[in-house]
Amino acid sequence: MKKILFVEDDSSLYKMYSTELELRGYQVVWESNGANAFSKAQAEYPDLILLDIMLPEMDGLTILQNLKSYDATKDIPVFVLTNFGDDENIKRALEGGAEDFILKYRIVPSELAQKVDNFFNVGSSKGVSIN
Repeated sequence: MKKILFVEDDSSLYKMYSTELELRGYQVVWESNGANAFSKAQAEYPDLILLDIMLPEMDGLTILQNLKSYDATKDIPVFVLTNFGDDENIKRALEGGAEDFILKYRIVPSELAQKVDNFFNVGSSKGVSIN
């Protein structure tokens, strides 16, 4: 069973997306605090991280930088899942090692779960899912 670390401070969004992922057979682990996300990734060693940008105590792009700078976590794929899709965030996320950049307000849980399925079944190149 593939494990997904979902770093999201909005519990209703976490529940909405994680329910669909769990229905598809994924184990979903939640962290709501940005400052704890890096240590949670080290402890859980997930197969994928879904990472929000706006988080309490540490933003998602800083977490991404930390993950990609550390040998034990640098190979964990990360999808940035946010509502802040400005050019600077997209650029920083993709150049920082994110596999994908997804806008929450443009993707329903079943579509996110399908992207995760596709990633695990086919692999993924870096991209931006903002349409």
